[in-house]
Amino acid sequence: MSVPVTTLVNHFDYTIWATEKILDSVHQLNDEELRRDLGVSHQSVLHTLQHIYYADRVWLSRLAGRPASTFADDGDGPDLTELSAAWPALLKEFRDYIEGLTEAANHDLFTYKNLAGLEMSIRRWQAILHVVNHASIHRGQVVSMLRQFDKQPPSTDLLYFYLR
Repeated sequence: MSVPVTTLVNHFDYTIWATEKILDSVHQLNDEELRRDLGVSHQSVLHTLQHIYYADRVWLSRLAGRPASTFADDGDGPDLTELSAAWPALLKEFRDYIEGLTEAANHDLFTYKNLAGLEMSIRRWQAILHVVNHASIHRGQVVSMLRQFDKQPPSTDLLYFYLR
């Protein structure tokens, strides 16, 4: 089984669309709200967004053959303004990478080292769908956190991407 490159591009377009909606929506939070530990997997809205961004960056580096040596940036990492500036460019680069894949390369077994240094193998299309799914899970957490602040979150379900 394999997923065609055109389907992967479409799913990644969904990730770009949903990420833009989430980034736009979190600008309604103040700095304290962005950084407040709400007890979710990555504590705060900002740390959850950073986690998605870092994961997108690591996966692109792996797939493109230039593996990153670290997952996160040193220090506090990018703030919301910096994420809003850097992330769209990263997502465009990732989309361009996917769009440039041949069907054969898409189906190839891709070997990489995980963050613990263990060598792992997966099909390229599987890694790309993992990136889409991973971001969806954590965007859902951000939606929940926005609700905890009595803010109206965006609708980022795949269905709404198709209906737009």
